[in-house]
Amino acid sequence: MAIQSTFIGLLLLHVAEILGLAAANRWLLGWDGLGGPASAPLSWADLIYLTGVNFTTLGYTQIELAGDIRIVTMLQSLGGFMILTWSATYLFTVCQRSWRRAENE
Repeated sequence: MAIQSTFIGLLLLHVAEILGLAAANRWLLGWDGLGGPASAPLSWADLIYLTGVNFTTLGYTQIELAGDIRIVTMLQSLGGFMILTWSATYLFTVCQRSWRRAENE
């Protein structure tokens, strides 16, 4: 049960992080001189997709950005990688504890 609740908690946390970063991207795209999409303006779905792909460090999208906003999205990829790595480590620790308890019972 601890493994499942930890996994679901981490999943919800990461979804919230992606949504928060998408909102931050929307706000940053409104700044003059920071750059923006190379083509049409981005919808909320586009921003969530772009942020999710960058957060999971896949980094490839059909959405091309121009200008300094590319640095922001690169930093989001780095942050996402770090957070996902920490989450995997924490989940593995929870699994180990659960397995040890099961062995001792």
